[in-house]
Amino acid sequence: VCGMERRHINPESAPDSEAHGYSHAIVADGTFYISGQVGMDSERNLAGDDITAQTRQAFDNVEAILAEIDRDMSDVVKVKAHIVDPHERFAEYNEVYRAVFSEPYPCHTVLGVEQLAGPEYLVEIEVDVPVGN
Repeated sequence: VCGMERRHINPESAPDSEAHGYSHAIVADGTFYISGQVGMDSERNLAGDDITAQTRQAFDNVEAILAEIDRDMSDVVKVKAHIVDPHERFAEYNEVYRAVFSEPYPCHTVLGVEQLAGPEYLVEIEVDVPVGN
């Protein structure tokens, strides 16, 4: 887009995104956009086969991305989580969520999905963070 200032954010501590054709996050004209983060580390290893480990890693990835724009988890105003089988897994997810955030909690949307991009993924997390201009 002509004239729009864009900053691509792909920290080394998060999985390689450029090889797969996306950015982890972009700040464009003062707005922060983030790709969904899953429980995969920078070496593309799954954090574990349970939602607790995957949620921790996904939030670690979010934290690394936010650090690139001088923000942290206390700046998050909304969390959107896509969870495979949330009726069975929400309690474990929410335990990690409550360890990451404190009151007043961010706005929070949890969506149940049948499957994510890979069958091994159990959770995918997006956040909204105000960044200004």
